Amino acid sequence: MSVMDKIQQRFCSACLLIFLYISLTLSNPAQAKDNINIVVVLSKNTHPYQQFHKQLEATLISDEQRSIKIFVIHSDIIESISELSDSGINPDFIIAAGTRAAQELIKLETSTPIIFSLLPGSSYQNNIQNSRYCRIKNRCSAVYLEQPIDRQFLIIKKGLPDIRSLGIILGPSSAIMRNSILRAEKKYGIDVRIELAEKGNNPIILADSLSKTSEALLAIPDPDIYNRRTAKGILISTYKYQIPLIGYSHGFVHAGALFSIYSTPEQIASQTGMMLMQAILSSQKELPLPEYPHAYTVEINPAVMRSLRSRINFDKSISDN
Repeated sequence: MSVMDKIQQRFCSACLLIFLYISLTLSNPAQAKDNINIVVVLSKNTHPYQQFHKQLEATLISDEQRSIKIFVIHSDIIESISELSDSGINPDFIIAAGTRAAQELIKLETSTPIIFSLLPGSSYQNNIQNSRYCRIKNRCSAVYLEQPIDRQFLIIKKGLPDIRSLGIILGPSSAIMRNSILRAEKKYGIDVRIELAEKGNNPIILADSLSKTSEALLAIPDPDIYNRRTAKGILISTYKYQIPLIGYSHGFVHAGALFSIYSTPEQIASQTGMMLMQAILSSQKELPLPEYPHAYTVEINPAVMRSLRSRINFDKSISDN
């Protein structure tokens, strides 16, 4: 074999190796990563929202197949998103954490898909889902803040096995939950007494009325019913009649509820991140349907449990979930 033949043979072998390398590189997702921009909008820059952001970021960056860049905004929301766009950063998806962020984002003029998180399902269904921004198919979805009604009744029935009556105040936002509550009433055999609060009604007076005739009071998220002005007065009503209040947050347990059923910011962030990854992996980048929290926590107030021990049969094993 001549020298030229040997050179030609080696050249062809080198070409083949280069071709194989390029082919493998282009076909291997680990080498050719998708670039995805995510904007996370926090309603506040407080500890719970920071916990949410930290866990969301941990969930998203665990995907080694994609190059995910996360941009966090917690003030001047519309202006900040416009500035990102002006600098050449266009979000592929937006995550809204909390009610304030949600209310601002539906004013956007873009078509970026948004997952709304850390807000009550009633707020999403009443105000966000039917907004001009979200009327377009596959533009919006959500991970709700509160627990599904059926789960709440199941835990209440386990924790208070002798309960026969349960008082609930529903306001303008939470009235949409009434049918779900009535279905749970029938399923679990608990007599539910509902007070429908209208604008101008005093929730503390309604709580006082329900506390006279109910064996427990279940708090349903509604800013017109449970807020800084009313929560203490509602708790005092339940103390006066020696009945437990069942809350929906750590704050309620700290303030004096017997127990709360809630999902932590980290739990909701993990689920929000998984929902986003599901959308990213779908062929059309479609958002899944809105979801209630999958993971949850039952937290008990030991002091309240001791004070009510003589009046109620309480199974504290409900916190072992």
